[in-house]
Amino acid sequence: MAARPKSRAKAAPCPPVLPDGMADVCMVLKTRRAARAVTRRYNALLKPFGLQSTQVSLLAAIAKGGFDSVSDLAEMMALERSAMLRNLKPLEQAGLIACPQGGQGRAQKFALTRKGEALITKLIPLWQKAQDDLRKALGDKAWRAAQQGLAALGSLA
Repeated sequence: MAARPKSRAKAAPCPPVLPDGMADVCMVLKTRRAARAVTRRYNALLKPFGLQSTQVSLLAAIAKGGFDSVSDLAEMMALERSAMLRNLKPLEQAGLIACPQGGQGRAQKFALTRKGEALITKLIPLWQKAQDDLRKALGDKAWRAAQQGLAALGSLA
């Protein structure tokens, strides 16, 4: 095996000067950190079911309806259509969703199967527990502020 050539890049003589607060108040860092913390809480409750919080959110969106195609569902969930299709595949393979009209391509519209309906019914109390636990941990005032802030951020998409 040939030896790897040594990198010729040299370290900068001094680090760049960052704007005040770049590392402390960065919205990207803070929202990603918060999303990971919330996701971990939900995923811990969902572990016995072999599901991730993103999959449950998708099942709930499908159960709620209000979309005419995979593209509409993707837009509703703020996902690219290709990412939506990747997320739908394991749910379809598990028999939790199906395309009852047999549509193909952009005309597909998924619905919960009986198995999916039964599962989402079992998951509702877990979702409520996760919500209640977070609300209790934050307190009512911070909970409401977080809900309002997240709604405002989401509307920027």
